[in-house]
Amino acid sequence: MTLTHRLLLAALLASSASAAVAAGDPKPAPAAAPAADAAPKAKAAPGGAVVKPAPFAAFLAEQPRAAPGERPAIDVPLAWSMIARSTAETRQPARWKLATALLADQRGPEALGVLETMQRDDPALDMVPAWRLAIGTASVLAGRNAAAIAWFNAPELINDAEACAWRIRAGAAIDGPAGGILVRCALPAMLARRGAERSAFLLATARGLMQSGHPDRALRFLAVLPDQSAPANLQRGIALLATGQKEAGKLRLERVLLSGSAEERAAADLALIRDAVARGAVKPGDAMKQLDALTFRWRGGTIEQDALTLKWQIAERAGDPVRALIASATLFRHFDLGAQTGPTLTRIQAQLKALVDDPKRKISDAAGLFWEYRDLTPTGAPGDLLVMQLADRLSAAGLHQRAAELLQHQMLNRAIDIAKGPLSVRIARLLLLADKPDQVLAVMRRSDGPDYPATIQQDRRRMEVIATYRMGRRKDALAMLDQVDSPDGLRAEMLWQARDWARFAEANRALLAPRRSGPILRQAVALVMLGDEPGLAALRARYLASLRGTKAGEALGALANATGAVNPAALDAAMAGLSEPPADSDLLLLGRG
Repeated sequence: MTLTHRLLLAALLASSASAAVAAGDPKPAPAAAPAADAAPKAKAAPGGAVVKPAPFAAFLAEQPRAAPGERPAIDVPLAWSMIARSTAETRQPARWKLATALLADQRGPEALGVLETMQRDDPALDMVPAWRLAIGTASVLAGRNAAAIAWFNAPELINDAEACAWRIRAGAAIDGPAGGILVRCALPAMLARRGAERSAFLLATARGLMQSGHPDRALRFLAVLPDQSAPANLQRGIALLATGQKEAGKLRLERVLLSGSAEERAAADLALIRDAVARGAVKPGDAMKQLDALTFRWRGGTIEQDALTLKWQIAERAGDPVRALIASATLFRHFDLGAQTGPTLTRIQAQLKALVDDPKRKISDAAGLFWEYRDLTPTGAPGDLLVMQLADRLSAAGLHQRAAELLQHQMLNRAIDIAKGPLSVRIARLLLLADKPDQVLAVMRRSDGPDYPATIQQDRRRMEVIATYRMGRRKDALAMLDQVDSPDGLRAEMLWQARDWARFAEANRALLAPRRSGPILRQAVALVMLGDEPGLAALRARYLASLRGTKAGEALGALANATGAVNPAALDAAMAGLSEPPADSDLLLLGRG
């Protein structure tokens, strides 16, 4: 856009009333060029400040409508010059002339901007049929078909030939009696045009008839178009295939592959693939490869959407759930499916769940599929259950970190409020099993905030203590135990691993109880290492009877020998008894590092 056009566009978008009021200039405005028509005059406020001009809607509504296909009296450059010379009194009529000139040149997006600017200054314009027809036309040319049909649905435009023709261009259904009425209504506007303009409407009518299941009627409209027209041959080929004329249809489509645009060639290729699939002339795997190649070289629009839909159907019929998921998820993510959005998502979620839950599929592959399509997982309890079950399978396979990553995504993106607490504890356990204690503290920080129940707070503190210990900060971890309820087991385990026998023996006393062989044998070992003969004798006297007849009892009897001699074999037996995992799973986490 040139500098001149930028300046003209600024003049177009400037609201006359807001510019004058904001400036607050008490001086009269310079004299303007005479208005090009008898538009309503704006009134001048005291002191010369210009107020908002009189509404343009009533004036436009009184003007006679242009005949179908009639071009405006002025072209775009002249319309721009009128904008440049316009005042508050003439700006809306000048904008209207510019909009109609842009529409005549098929410049829909620019015309749409002009018309929307007009409406901001005069909201009543959306009640004027001529303006609604203009903005609907601009919307079609700008690719906003749904909005266009809404603009055309005014009662005054239902039987308007121009509106009917553009309604067909916007993709309105042509089916049943209502479709026949719409086509008859649009014919005068179509016939009033010549050349490429008429062809565009005839092609749109043919497409609408094809979509409504009337390929024979579509061929009648296409018959008046030139034989060398690639867009017409594309529609002819599709219609001929639909009416069973396979060779004639294939010939038309092959001609499009030679002479059509890139988009037309892609559409012809898709039509040939679809026909081959319908006739069983191509294997499902080969058809999907052809569709892969097509969607690789052509992206976007109805062509890619239809190709993905076909790929999805072929994959399901061929029993290939992974390719079906890939096609359906791409379709859902990148295209507006309208009323099919909800049902499509439901089917995708069922596909994903079946793939993830399949026991025959490698757990790493199942996790990869889930991660790739995690944004499409079911919401609520079913989605949470799917995540938890997958995390359990990953952990059982030794993939603790991947399980933790899965749950972290759940915690950060799906869990709310106190639901984050139990998840953070579970993630911490997995990270400790994966020997990533430093990441535990980061998870706790990212899940901090909600007022968790006391039990969850305690579980989180225990994980922080264990992670701190596993990072080598043992003194800090022992100090942190003051904030943990029932810390005896953790304290004793830390001191045992540190071989701090004196402090261990003191801490472990709280864990001693009849038949608890682990703490009893550990206490005996610590007392042996300290040379505490009286302590060993007391331990034997108190707990030997409860362990009599067990290997632990034999080991305790040998360790706490009344003679004070320690049998090496008995000590080995005692240490073998200590190899059993502790009952508290948190204590097991302490020993993972």
